[in-house]
This record gives sequence, structure tokens and C-alpha cells, in this order.
Amino acid sequence: MRSNNLAHLKGSSSRRAQVSSDASNTQFLGARPRDRGIQLVLMLLEENSHKQFSIEDIAKLVRLSRGRLAHLFNTEMEMSVQQYVIQIRLTRAKHHLESSFLSIKEIAASVGFQNVTRFTAHFKNHVGATPAEYRRRSSIELVKRKELAIAKSANK
Repeated sequence: MRSNNLAHLKGSSSRRAQVSSDASNTQFLGARPRDRGIQLVLMLLEENSHKQFSIEDIAKLVRLSRGRLAHLFNTEMEMSVQQYVIQIRLTRAKHHLESSFLSIKEIAASVGFQNVTRFTAHFKNHVGATPAEYRRRSSIELVKRKELAIAKSANK
């Protein structure tokens, strides 16, 4: 995160003991890492995934060098910090696409993508459909589920 965001994160890191004890409550995308520093990084990333950040700022917060953080994170999570952030953002974007009427541009901005074109490219690469296609499919599936629920309740 940029320097102006670093101050916000430092406030979060002052809760280091509480954060470490709450690590099991965080929704990690993968298995829970063993390293406490990486657990803290995951929590910070999840809380601040909508913000722009730098790995240097995050490394400072957990008192690691940039290289050591990247190595530990890759070892524990089997992906880079940036890949993890993109996964968090795309998961949140999918939720917004399924449950809101926000425009794709608004969703991209709300989850942390500064550019809707990059958002669409990442989304299509990871999900296999554009955000618009995903929204269309989700709404069709929702209608089918509602119709099935109505049919089941009518049969009772």
C-alpha cells in the first residue's frame, strides 16, 4: 500500500496479539499457513484488498525484508502476494455480480481494480467468463433456483 495507506495498516498491526489469536477465523483462500507473520499478512490483505499497496509496505509491517516475505508467502500459499490479492478481489467481485445491481465499472472500483479493462481480463482469465457473462449466468441460475423452490413448496 502506498505510504498514506501504511498508517492505516500500522493501526491494524498494533492489534498483533489479537490478530494472531483470531487467525483461525479469517477466510483464507487456501490452507491456514503455519507462519504467524504470513497469517498476519493474509488478514491485512483481506481487510485491505480494495486498496493499492506495495509489498515493501507489507514487509515492513511484519518486520521482514521484501524478498523474505515473498519467499515465505510463496512457500506457504503457493502463489505470490499479488496473485492472492487478485483472488480475493475476484471472489468479492463475483459476490457483487451475483447479488447487486452495481455496474461492472463500479464493482471493479469497489474491489480494488483501478482499470475496468484489467478487471475484465483478470476475471475472464480466472473465471472463464467476462463479468457480464458471469452476471447473466448467475441471474439465470437464481431464477431457476427460485422456480424450483416454488415448485417444491407447491408440492407440499
